[in-house]
Amino acid sequence: MLTALGGAGAFGLAGCIGGSGGGSGSGSGKPDSIRYLGWGGNTQDSAKQLFEKWSEESGVKVQHTSAGGDSEFISRLKQNPGEFDLVNFSSYGISIARNEDLLGEIDFSKLPNYTENMQEAFQNAPYVKSDEKSDTVFRDPVTQGYTYNTDEVDQELTSWGDLLNEQFTDQVALRDDPLSRFANAALAIGTNINEIVNDDALYQKTIERMKQEHRVVFKYWGSGAQAIQLLREGNAMIAEIWGGRTLALQDAGYEQMKYVLPEEGTFVLDENYNIPKASEKSDTVHELLNWSYKRENAIELSTNLGYPIMIKDPPKEIQNMPDYVDSIDQLSWPTWNDVLPSLDQMQRDFQKVKQG
Repeated sequence: MLTALGGAGAFGLAGCIGGSGGGSGSGSGKPDSIRYLGWGGNTQDSAKQLFEKWSEESGVKVQHTSAGGDSEFISRLKQNPGEFDLVNFSSYGISIARNEDLLGEIDFSKLPNYTENMQEAFQNAPYVKSDEKSDTVFRDPVTQGYTYNTDEVDQELTSWGDLLNEQFTDQVALRDDPLSRFANAALAIGTNINEIVNDDALYQKTIERMKQEHRVVFKYWGSGAQAIQLLREGNAMIAEIWGGRTLALQDAGYEQMKYVLPEEGTFVLDENYNIPKASEKSDTVHELLNWSYKRENAIELSTNLGYPIMIKDPPKEIQNMPDYVDSIDQLSWPTWNDVLPSLDQMQRDFQKVKQG
């Protein structure tokens, strides 16, 4: 399975999940608590900090459980039906959960703050169904461009093509992930991941582009922490990485690190809210989600996350985030039904590229 989305191949469970307590959100009054399943780390902590304010207002406690990624989310939902009421899936997880019939409906008539405050383009992101009742609430994009050390690079970098400059030979670190490499290499040659999996000629051109990149690469990194370490310690002049990670690096005092969202576009991860079909507390979860998308609450969560919640007329603190985009067209989402069948072949071809 994919490793591209936060350890999405991890299926193991540490143990049984306890009951979430309280009654149903439909027909038996408000529950005492609801349970949120998220990614852990700052992503989880930021949601917890905001949700605690809602708990103070509503009297409903939000219990937090973290897991290693989408595939573990799927496993937990299947093995513990009814235990979780809100999940922080990516589009990959959503595609799998839909196939497993694990997602409940989102009634957008109950989310006026979301429909009024979020940019319409992101409400209608490619994988988000846009009818009256869907199964996904979009939260924020996580772009995967690259960061460079301005103390070491004496020119402004703006594109994927800039990476191929000979002066960067053995100075570039790229992500050790076939999906990421094919997606961003496809953008570099003027196409996208969804087109190349259905066109043999474009697929081969993408491989040739990856071979060109390989000539300047000294390291393929396996975790975001490793990429940041390579930049921080001066081992990499340039590293493919997420914008929010770069923002954290800058906040830690490394202001010379500059993030580039390349002009050709970038592969995007994403974070969303979904209500499991087995949850009996959908009404209460809708109340939490609607509260979360009040403008001031969305801004607070976005600021804590370090990733832009794409509200209308965003304040400067959101516009200045590395992952903020002026247009959704700058982002490249996989169409998972097309891409997943090609993933094994991508893995094999990526290994060949790395072997030189």
